[in-house]
Amino acid sequence: MNLRKIFFSCVFAIAASTFLFAQDAHFSQFYEAPLLLNPSRAGFINGTYQLSGVYKSQWTSADIPFKTINGTLNLNVPAGKNKNNIFGIAFSDFADKAGDASYTTNHFDGTLSFHKNFGTDFNQYIGAGITGSFASTTFDYSKLIFDENFMNGINSESIGTEKANYTDLAIGAEYNFLNDDRQWNGGIAVYHLFKPTVSYSGNGESTIYRKYVLNFGYAKEISSSITAMPKAAAFIQGPSKELILGGDVKFDLTQNSTTNYAIYAGVYYRVGDALIPKFRIDMGDLCIGFSYDFTTSGLAEISNSKGGPELSLIYKGRVKGISAGRIYNPRF
Repeated sequence: MNLRKIFFSCVFAIAASTFLFAQDAHFSQFYEAPLLLNPSRAGFINGTYQLSGVYKSQWTSADIPFKTINGTLNLNVPAGKNKNNIFGIAFSDFADKAGDASYTTNHFDGTLSFHKNFGTDFNQYIGAGITGSFASTTFDYSKLIFDENFMNGINSESIGTEKANYTDLAIGAEYNFLNDDRQWNGGIAVYHLFKPTVSYSGNGESTIYRKYVLNFGYAKEISSSITAMPKAAAFIQGPSKELILGGDVKFDLTQNSTTNYAIYAGVYYRVGDALIPKFRIDMGDLCIGFSYDFTTSGLAEISNSKGGPELSLIYKGRVKGISAGRIYNPRF
């Protein structure tokens, strides 16, 4: 039996429960996983549709790193007499795998949203969205190690099942102000609205806490080719709290009717947990982002300050014949 592996796993489990802030899995590039930030993000995109994906590997110094992936199809449908409003439709799949027992969560989401355009310059939106979800969870009980397993002992305990499914609901609202030189948005969302039960032994008290999310983003042109883009998000879920602050600076390389190339350099801080440098490049309708979590919490000594890398991919497409009225392009 590998005592080092057992010790390392136990230390990580205890430290994680002490220092990690959010109960749900999360991404450092939070604006690149829009439906995990706010259901009203559905449809509020630059283009007719957007395909996005984020992959995170966390605690890479552990024997079995945590792995999280999210994929989203986001659709923008112009609505209203002048096609200035936005009807959003989105589909998302979120998967997370963690620990020696391969605890796996698959979350399938469908989201509807509506954004009402208003203002004398048609540059303001108020929107709301709702997400319905089906989630399945599973783990491999045979991979768990108990005290009875020491000295070649056999574990005599058993549980009812290694699988649990549940349905879920989330709601959110967001305000957006957009014009040629500056944009900003702010939103609030509630996830796990009815606190679904996740139990492997018939315990009805094993519920998921509601999660409250606040998000804010701002974009301001510093010059014709440089834009500052600070962002922030706060997550509150039961006794757990997470606050992430930071921003990007965008450098436009070329931008005209046929090409749009830009690079972003930024840094974020998950308060009390990690420092996160970020880099992104836009190549026309394709965007590639990379960030890395450097652990700053009490886990730094155990993990050698290694949090984990995160990669995001975004593709923005347009369908001929489906066009909106006078709508500014969101930069978030």
